[in-house]
Amino acid sequence: MFWFRSHLQQLTLQNGGGDNVLGNALVALGEIGGNDYNFAFNKGVPRETVRAFVPAVVDKLAAAVEEMIGMGARAFVVPGNLPFGCAPLYLQRFRGAAASEYDARTGCLAWFNRFAEYHNQVLTARLDELRRLHPDVTIVYADWYGAMTSIFQSPGKLGFTNALGSCCGNQSVPCGKKGCAVCDDPSMYVSWDGTHPTEAVYKVIADGVLHGPHASPVPLAKTCPPS
Repeated sequence: MFWFRSHLQQLTLQNGGGDNVLGNALVALGEIGGNDYNFAFNKGVPRETVRAFVPAVVDKLAAAVEEMIGMGARAFVVPGNLPFGCAPLYLQRFRGAAASEYDARTGCLAWFNRFAEYHNQVLTARLDELRRLHPDVTIVYADWYGAMTSIFQSPGKLGFTNALGSCCGNQSVPCGKKGCAVCDDPSMYVSWDGTHPTEAVYKVIADGVLHGPHASPVPLAKTCPPS
């Protein structure tokens, strides 16, 4: 928000200083929280300790929405967390987990996905509160988790042949490092580098948020019908 306030000040000056720059803008806020949790889990912080971070993370996000409403913003799209229990780097980091830790249907680490679901539940409840407080503001929740889960449950139906591997890098050489290998066709993979989705996955997410069913209370496209 510190950076954004500075950037907004520059935009306002460029527009002559009088117009509300955010009044007709769509503010994409997030995904937020992923790095807070990733850093803690990778440092070995106990799971339940990290779970206790969630309300504070969501409070910060909600405070940012409130601040930008005060700046004049009237339309937001707020993504939830991804199912990071399916991310190759998590599968590698926790590969010694017991068989009971995995979702038999997807091969993902079930506890970490339940954690992401918990974050998303806290977030959606808070967004409901913000909608009641600001009925003149449009706040669309982007269900990135649901969109990606649909891929992991039936990857072949959507054209993905490698759901749990990464296109760039491998278990010994991370993406971007000397000697790392890159797959021939990223569109066949769900993960680009072990953490971030490929463009093909982002297309599935974007379609689900724009046109449904992975957005609430309505698909994003319906909030701005063509004139």
